[in-house]
Amino acid sequence: MTSFKIYPNPSIDIFNVSFSSEIKQSIHVRLVNLVGEIIFTENLENFEGEYTHSFNLEQYSKGVYLLELDTENGIVNKKLILQ
Repeated sequence: MTSFKIYPNPSIDIFNVSFSSEIKQSIHVRLVNLVGEIIFTENLENFEGEYTHSFNLEQYSKGVYLLELDTENGIVNKKLILQ
């Protein structure tokens, strides 16, 4: 997993997420709030290459959210701050 980016962060509505995987692997993408409710989930099977996704959190309450990438090498977490 390389170049895992979230931008802009903090944001008032839209977050862009990008990462790349140099090897084929299963990656589970999850966006959760701090009480553990899943906002978004996507399963990428045998994924290799560039991934980009835009999240519009305009209708969600302000606060901290966690973007989790569950890969074959472990879980990577990044915080998103919605203002």
